[in-house]
Amino acid sequence: MAPTPTIDHELDSANPHPIPPLHLRCLDLAHKGSGIFFQHTSSPQAVLSLAASNVLRLLYPPDSPSPPPPVRSITLHLHAFDGVAYTCGSDLDNDHKEVHLSLSYLEGVADRAHGDGDGGDDRVRHEIEGVLTHELVHAFQYDGRGTVPGGVIEGVADWLRGEAGLAPPHWRDEPGEDDKWDAGYERTGFFFAFLSRHLSNPLLVPQLNAALRHSTWNDGEHLRKLLGGKDVEALWEVYRRTVGSKGEEEGEAPAPVPTHGPRSGYGVQY
Repeated sequence: MAPTPTIDHELDSANPHPIPPLHLRCLDLAHKGSGIFFQHTSSPQAVLSLAASNVLRLLYPPDSPSPPPPVRSITLHLHAFDGVAYTCGSDLDNDHKEVHLSLSYLEGVADRAHGDGDGGDDRVRHEIEGVLTHELVHAFQYDGRGTVPGGVIEGVADWLRGEAGLAPPHWRDEPGEDDKWDAGYERTGFFFAFLSRHLSNPLLVPQLNAALRHSTWNDGEHLRKLLGGKDVEALWEVYRRTVGSKGEEEGEAPAPVPTHGPRSGYGVQY
């Protein structure tokens, strides 16, 4: 049995925002993935609470111009489906959020982690925490009243997953030859992290999120303002050159793991 996860009280105390009630529904206790989940999260409440606290702490830091949306509850649904995970509003209303995590995916993660000797139990636990953190970003982020491109939405979620120290080992910051800055997931997440460093503004992503509380995307108007009027495509080329030169020094990176699962929501495949 895995040790009971403990909440990092230093991080928790740094989050001034209340965590909504957390619920769990397991729709198939007989599935192998259910056993894997409970083996590696012997306190699901602690794992979900820490993930929610980290999302709120990083996305809505002190003096944030915008409060988090009024999420009234979060229910984690464990069941088997193709893909990894997705987040949506409940049938009751959109203020009650549901995070759906695939038991089939967890089974595959565990098989590979133990079969390939790739981290074993620690690797499985790290992946569960990382995916849940990514999905909880979707529960708390603003989307410009539904106008923000999906790649930006997913990029913010993976930016935060990385900031929380939960990046999986298959992530690579060097983009492919044809990748765009808003391709989404870790590709865009790494770019947001670069922009924050390059512009000496660690609050760039939280500020962008806050600006989208009441405003639409409008072709990236608020992002351009945060970039000081600099062209995002030009900065993308600077980023490509920067990580490309680093890659030459470190040697060729392994081929990236395929992304974009068949379901809406998180699509990175471990």
